[in-house]
Amino acid sequence: MKIKESRKGNVLVLTLDGELMGGDESKAFQERLYKAIRDKEPRVVLDMAGVGWMNSSGLGMLMAGLTSLRSSEGDLRLACLPDRVKRPILIAKLDCVLSMFDSVDAAVKSYEAGG
Repeated sequence: MKIKESRKGNVLVLTLDGELMGGDESKAFQERLYKAIRDKEPRVVLDMAGVGWMNSSGLGMLMAGLTSLRSSEGDLRLACLPDRVKRPILIAKLDCVLSMFDSVDAAVKSYEAGG
């Protein structure tokens, strides 16, 4: 999995490309989120348009990231989820915990709207 980053205001946008399957990418993903916390950028949006597949380990990566960011007074928002990636979130009923948006801009604006 590749991770590209950009910023929209005070929100860090991480664009993911590849598969969320755990393993080595899990460590790289967590390290990037820890860096965001250290750099005082705990408001993160994941652009998941380039993610082709996610298994239960990928769900674990998202939940661990969410927990880390929320414990640092931040949050994790998901944007542009393909159906193959959204489906496991819905099946696991994690859509009540993970905030999902149709676009990166909508996810970024949600921070401005009160979160």
